[in-house]
Amino acid sequence: MASLDEGSLVPALAIEMPNENVVQTSSKKGGGWVTAPFLLGLQHHEETSRRKIHVVAVVPFAGSSLASSITSYGVTIDLLQFLVLRFNISNIRASQITNIINSVTSLSPVAGAVLWSSLASSIASYGVTIDLLQFLVRRFNISNIRASQITNIINSVTYLSPVAGAVLCDSYLGNFLTISVFTFISCLGTLMLALAAWLPSMAPPFCVGDGQLGSCQPPSPTQFAFLRLAFSVTTLGGAGTWYTYVTIGANQFDRKKEQERFVSYYFITTTVSTLIPSTVIVYVMDNVGWNWGYGLCAVLSAISLALFLPVKWFCRDARPEGSPFINLARVVVSAARKIKLRLSVKEEDYCHGSGKHSNLTDSLSLINKAALITGGDTHSDGSIAKRWRLCTIQEVEDLKTLIWLFPLWSTGIYLNIATAVQTNLTILQSLAMDRSLGPSCWILYFVAEVAAEVPAASFQVFSYISMGICLPLIDRFFYPFSRLLVRRPLTLLHRIGVGHVLVIVGLAAMACVEARRLQVMHQRGLAVAGDHLDAFVPMSALWLVLPLAILGASSAFYLPDQVSLYYQEFPASLKNVGTSVCLLAVGIGYYLSTTLVHAVQKVTPWLTDDINSGRVDNVYWILAGLEGLNFLYYVLCAKLYKLQSSG
Repeated sequence: MASLDEGSLVPALAIEMPNENVVQTSSKKGGGWVTAPFLLGLQHHEETSRRKIHVVAVVPFAGSSLASSITSYGVTIDLLQFLVLRFNISNIRASQITNIINSVTSLSPVAGAVLWSSLASSIASYGVTIDLLQFLVRRFNISNIRASQITNIINSVTYLSPVAGAVLCDSYLGNFLTISVFTFISCLGTLMLALAAWLPSMAPPFCVGDGQLGSCQPPSPTQFAFLRLAFSVTTLGGAGTWYTYVTIGANQFDRKKEQERFVSYYFITTTVSTLIPSTVIVYVMDNVGWNWGYGLCAVLSAISLALFLPVKWFCRDARPEGSPFINLARVVVSAARKIKLRLSVKEEDYCHGSGKHSNLTDSLSLINKAALITGGDTHSDGSIAKRWRLCTIQEVEDLKTLIWLFPLWSTGIYLNIATAVQTNLTILQSLAMDRSLGPSCWILYFVAEVAAEVPAASFQVFSYISMGICLPLIDRFFYPFSRLLVRRPLTLLHRIGVGHVLVIVGLAAMACVEARRLQVMHQRGLAVAGDHLDAFVPMSALWLVLPLAILGASSAFYLPDQVSLYYQEFPASLKNVGTSVCLLAVGIGYYLSTTLVHAVQKVTPWLTDDINSGRVDNVYWILAGLEGLNFLYYVLCAKLYKLQSSG
C-alpha cells in the first residue's frame, strides 16, 4: 500500500488509507487536471466551501483513464484539514495553498488534452501568417502595400471561415469530428505552402542586386494560383478548429466560473502559441528557409491531430440536432404570420415547452407572437402541430438574445480594423528602425546571442507577452482590487470596456513613437531612401515595445471576456457559433482594414511604399480617434443590453 511521503506534498498512489482524517465519499467523479504541466491527475469534489481531492498517481494523459479508474476506488481528503493536521501548517497558509491548488486543478483530463492539442494547432496556424508580409515581399516579389493588402485579405478569410465551421459543427458534425477533419486539412495546406517555398518552379527567383522590387521578377499566374490554393486549403483547415476548442473544453464543465477559467487558460495557451511563431518559426523562416518554417507548421498540425484523437473516448460532446438556424427562422415566420393578432396577458396562452425561460420578456414584444397559441397550432396532448406557426418561449427568447447581442458584437469590428492596420504598420515601422538589441540590453542577452537583431515580424511578440502576463494578473489582482473600489464585481461588459480604453491609449502611443521616428529622421538630415526594405532611421525599434505592451494588455481584457460573454449568452444549440462570432468580427475587421488603407491612400499622401516619405503617425491618430467614437457606441450598447444569463 502506497502512502504520502513524510516531507512531500506530491500525491502518491493510494488505494486505501484508513485514517480518522480521511472521509470516504460516493459522490460522482469530478474532473481535475493540473494544466500547468498538464500531467498531475487530481480528481476533485466540492463539499460546501471546501475542496476534497482524490489522492492519485502522477500520470500523463495517455494513462488518465487508468487514473480515473484508480481514483474511483480511492479516498477523498479534506485538503485544508489535511495540510493543517498532517503537516502542521497554519490555517491561513493552508488556505492559501488550497486556493492555489484549487485554481490549478480545476480542469478535467479532457480539457488538459484539448489545451495541448490547441497549443500545437495554434502554433501552426499563427506560424502560417506570422511572417506572411515578408514572405510575399521577399519570396514572391510583391510590393509592400499590395502585400499588406493581400495579408489582410488572407487574415480576413482566416477569421471569417470559422463561423461556417461552427455552423457545420453545431448542425451536423459535432466538436470532435469537426476538429479532427479540419486539422487534417490544415496539415495538407501547410505542406502545400512548404512546397511552394521549396520547389523552384512554384515561386519566382529571388531578387538580386540592390533588392529593389522594380528589378525583381513577379510570380507567374501558375505560381500565384498554386500559392492561392495553398492558402485556401490552410484557411479551410482553420475553419473547423480555432474556437471549437473553446467549446469542447468548456462543455466539460457545468459551472460558469469553471467555464470562464477554462477560457482564461485557453487564451494563456493561445498567448504561448503566438510567442513560438513570433520567435522560433520567424527565425527559421528568415535564417534557414521558408520551406523549413512551413514544414515545421505541418509537423505541428500532425502533432495536434495525434494529441486530440484520444479525446474521443473521454470527452463530453453535445450531439448535433440539425441546423439551429431553422428554429430561428421558424420564430421569424411564425411571428410574421401572426402579426395582426393581439398579445394575450394569460401565460397559458403561450407555448412554454421545456426551456429555461418560463415567461416571455417584454422586450421586442412583436416577436412574442410566435409563441402565441391559436386554433390548430397544437395537438390534443399539447404538443406543437404546426412547427412554422408556433414556437416555444425558449426559442423566442433565444432569437431576442441574438438580436440584443448584435450591437455589442458590432463594436468589435472597428476594434479589429484598427488592430489589423496597426499590426502591418508595426512591421513596416520596425523595418525602418534599428532592430539590433545591443550589448546594453542585458535582459534580452540570450536572444541577442541567437540573433543580432529582432526580426520585424517578431515585434508583435511583445504584445503577446504582455497579454500572457496580464491575463493571470487581471484575474488575481485587478478584479479583486476593482471590486473593493467600486464595491461590486465587474461584469463582463465592464471588462470589455476597459479593453476598448486601452486600445485608444495604445494607438496614441504608437502615433507618438512614429512621430518621434520621423523627427529623428529629419534631424539627421536623412534623404528619402525610396522603396527599399533595408533603409532605416537610427532609432531603436524597442521604442515600439511600450505601445505594443499596452495593446497586449487591452487584448487580455476584451478577448477572453468577449468569448465568455458569447458562450454564456448564446443559445445552447449555438455554442460554437457563439464562440466563433468573435472571429467573425476579426475577419470583417481585417477585410474592411484594406478598405480603410485604400481610402487613406486615395485621400492623403500618408501611406506610401516608402514609410519614410509618409505620415504613419497621422494614420495612428485617425485610428485612435475612430476607436474613441467606437467606445462611446459600445457604452451605449452595453447600457441597453441586459445580461440574459443568471449568476
